[in-house]
Amino acid sequence: MSYLVLARKWRPRNLDELVGQETIGRILKNAIHQDRVAHAYLFSGPRGVGKTSTARILAKSLNCVDGPTVLPCEVCPSCRSITEGHSVDVMEIDGASNNSVDDIRTLREGIKYAPSAGRFKIYIIDEVHMLSQSAFNALLKTLEEPPAHVIFILATTTPHKVPVTVLSRCQHLPFRRISPDSMRIQLKRIVQAEGIEITDEALDMIIKASDGGMRDALTLLDQIHSFTDRITERDIRDILGLSDVDLVVELSKAIIRSDRKKVFEIVQSLYNRGTDFRTFMQDLLALFRELLVAKVTGRIQGNLSVNEAAFIKEISPSVTEEELALLLSELIRTDADIRSSFSPRVALEMGLIRATLLEDLRPVGEIIERLKNLPVNELPVEFSTSDKTNSENNIPAPEEERENSSEMKETRADIDEPVDPSDAEQLWAEAVSCIEETNPLLASKLIHAQPIVENEKLILQFNGGHRVFAESLKKDIQKLYSLLMEVKPFNQSRISSIEIVSNKGKRNIKKKEPNKETELTPEELKVIEAFGARIIERRKTDV
Repeated sequence: MSYLVLARKWRPRNLDELVGQETIGRILKNAIHQDRVAHAYLFSGPRGVGKTSTARILAKSLNCVDGPTVLPCEVCPSCRSITEGHSVDVMEIDGASNNSVDDIRTLREGIKYAPSAGRFKIYIIDEVHMLSQSAFNALLKTLEEPPAHVIFILATTTPHKVPVTVLSRCQHLPFRRISPDSMRIQLKRIVQAEGIEITDEALDMIIKASDGGMRDALTLLDQIHSFTDRITERDIRDILGLSDVDLVVELSKAIIRSDRKKVFEIVQSLYNRGTDFRTFMQDLLALFRELLVAKVTGRIQGNLSVNEAAFIKEISPSVTEEELALLLSELIRTDADIRSSFSPRVALEMGLIRATLLEDLRPVGEIIERLKNLPVNELPVEFSTSDKTNSENNIPAPEEERENSSEMKETRADIDEPVDPSDAEQLWAEAVSCIEETNPLLASKLIHAQPIVENEKLILQFNGGHRVFAESLKKDIQKLYSLLMEVKPFNQSRISSIEIVSNKGKRNIKKKEPNKETELTPEELKVIEAFGARIIERRKTDV
């Protein structure tokens, strides 16, 4: 067959033609110009970014008749044999299938002999991380001090699997994913030269699907071109089973708006189309990540379609970073469930429904802020006026409220009774129970406090491992006081201030020993903190 696939036909011929690896090209060109080529290199990076191609270019540059040169002639016997893959002086070894110690011993025997035609004998070992430990050990000495006519070029996609003893003997050149802009320029040049008709949207889809690998992009382009002469976005989606961008955007809106009916309708549509749920979840995750990035940085990044960019501009002002982080966490969990489930459709539906339920959760700060903005006459708040310290634990009353404090005290004195310290626990239990109905997350923290009433001051003491709650509550103690004063038991008391303290000990001598059955384990605390949960019932299991 005379046809040559695009990935081979458009393989770079010299260091100037490398796409997206300009830094590595400059390093190697300088090494050739200065006659400082190392005896061993390690090329690492994702698949299809030019590692093996660069190794062959370096081999041609060193063994070209006009070399060493950064621009091999491509016509001499040495250049042609290296390009065609049958040079006797350039050995390409597959580390996955030649990974035994015997294979390395054979290699060591071969390096003793001088090159047949070129200046150097070059060994290119691909997927070098697949060598066995014994093979690596057999290679070490030769790799550190090879003969002057031998150069090693090792290539791998997982450099962390290469022993550090090997890494220390090589110059490590990390290849990076090719940027969408660089890939777009190269692909447009190729399709123009090949006479391929393709829309800009379809070209963007190929770039996105290739994930930074030029070889993958050219392979996809070859595959789709064999199906149609004019490539469109719909052709790519149908052939490769890619997600419909409009459906991804539509589902994202449904999740953010908690439109559960719409979620089920879209999943049904995906099922009818035969869409791969795992691929769809990857696209959904990518869009929500771009939404979070845009929310944090204030600008849209990444390779997005017009619809995706418009969606981000529309939705970004209406969501918070905290909400997006929670949604992303839930979608990541759903992605894992889909990959391990016997029923991916059900796993997808349940994960998306859980994501829509997150809208009902509200952070404590938001609730307190809403209470703070209520009219003053709706907040029967009285702060202590006995001192004007700036302590973060004993909060004085605001100036505008101090003016009316005497009048408020006189009014409340007619209807309120002082709190008996012995009744503090009962008062606190009723208050926490009321808060739990509207804010279970806040109640899960307050329930661990040991209340003490002293001189119209409520002291909340957190002991032992529960001290972490004290630190978080101290930051908004004034807002917390306002929230507590909305609770009926506190409205009818004469508590005028709050103090939050922490104690390294496990219990307070002023309070009865806690009931061991009601104490929360560290695992339960993590669940309550993460999901705003509460303990309804405890059950013993056989496990």
